[in-house]
Amino acid sequence: MSDTPSTRPHSQLFLARLVLETVTPLSISTGSPDGVFDSALVRDANDLPAIPATSTAGVLRTLWTQQYGADSARLLFGFQHADQGMASRLHVGWGHLLDSQGRAAVGLLLGDAAKRLHNDALFDDVLSQKDAPVHRNRVRLTHKGAAADAGKFDRSVLPAGHRFALELRLHAAADEAGETWNNLLALFSHPGFRLGGATRAGLGRMRGVKLHTAHFDLRDSAQAHALGELGADPSDTRGLTSQTYPAAAVDHWLAATLELDARNLWRIGQGDAVLGPMGPSDKEPDLLPVTERRIHWSGDSGRVNHSRELLLPASSLKGVLAHRTAFHARRFAGIWAGQKPECDKDGQPIAPPEVQALFGNVKDKPRGAQDGQGWAGCLFIDDTYLPAEKTQRLMHNSIDRFTGGVREHMLFEEQNVFGGQARVHLALDMHRLQAAAAEYKTTVGSIQRAFNAALQDLCEGRLALGARSTSGNGFFRADLPQALTRPWPETPGAQQPEAA
Repeated sequence: MSDTPSTRPHSQLFLARLVLETVTPLSISTGSPDGVFDSALVRDANDLPAIPATSTAGVLRTLWTQQYGADSARLLFGFQHADQGMASRLHVGWGHLLDSQGRAAVGLLLGDAAKRLHNDALFDDVLSQKDAPVHRNRVRLTHKGAAADAGKFDRSVLPAGHRFALELRLHAAADEAGETWNNLLALFSHPGFRLGGATRAGLGRMRGVKLHTAHFDLRDSAQAHALGELGADPSDTRGLTSQTYPAAAVDHWLAATLELDARNLWRIGQGDAVLGPMGPSDKEPDLLPVTERRIHWSGDSGRVNHSRELLLPASSLKGVLAHRTAFHARRFAGIWAGQKPECDKDGQPIAPPEVQALFGNVKDKPRGAQDGQGWAGCLFIDDTYLPAEKTQRLMHNSIDRFTGGVREHMLFEEQNVFGGQARVHLALDMHRLQAAAAEYKTTVGSIQRAFNAALQDLCEGRLALGARSTSGNGFFRADLPQALTRPWPETPGAQQPEAA
């Protein structure tokens, strides 16, 4: 093995303590149900939600490999192949949840120290969510737009706005410059830095809030002693230098913002809280728009915002776009309704290659002869929050199809939202999309053509979101972002042309 920074003695240590904030809800699951919900959040010894070091390290390694290649990733993050291997030069710590004063709870808190868990508003709030977690109801739809059999599931989430502190340590050779360290810290500003599950359906987007660093020469006894004096609390930054996060080089990612303007009534999901005031004699509507609480920070002080905000889940937008993209892909390919489509093992039509490449393909759905092959999508859509400015109650009843009269006990009421603007952020990994296009035997141009046609339907009010779309609800207007209309590069390394 050649003489590399990984094989030379590591006499230098780069250290960073970071604070990360959840821009959208976080869902790092244990992988097992809790008896009530299909997933449970990973929690530490104090029952507080936490970010396992493996989650952070895995995402960093994936992004580093994408930026700098597999060989560079093996030298930095280590590898094991047969009898060959190398330990990682990077040590990643667990992400500890911060309280309302920006302090982490490190280690098992007992006795008087444990009172802090319930005396702090943020800690007490997340502890109360263990038995009644904030969760997302999800359903898998068929090609007919109806719920698939056994396709109902839920996912527990940690509300957006919570902050975590974690520590990184990089061991380096004496003559190694800090370029690797800076490139590593820049990954926390990367649009692909998302943690947990359902990251392509709106969850797990993180942003760096604070960064404190230090550099120690372990050959110097004073610096080695200073390193030993640092405590285990990653939120303690005494003796460290504050700096900004380096900018990430992301020329192969495409980002856009879709500014949706609701032109009529709409409602997404089934919420659990009424929007607006209610009189003492008012009955709670049977159907409610989905809303969520977020954590808001003012400097280093955080609080639970008990005022609910409307939620536009990315999964709702992703679902309708995937189905409409499939329609346009078949239309452009000349595949019409009278032709018998290729089906999977469950008898469901297999999505066109443009949809599988862009939105992903579940691995238990065989694609031709490649049984069990899966692909994570290349499109990331963020959950969006917006204020509920105007609401409208509508009364409904069910009509007997034979008599034309009202069916008994079938009167119900729903609360809809009127108007509102939502800024939906989208990110597209072009390198993976180019690889997916080759894998699924299509072209990036074909993918862009079908996807932009679906977006155009949404932007021009031909594609509805949410409930009661057949009754005229859920239509939005928007301008298609220029970043999505420019030709997407077909090959890695090609630059996207500037707008004319």
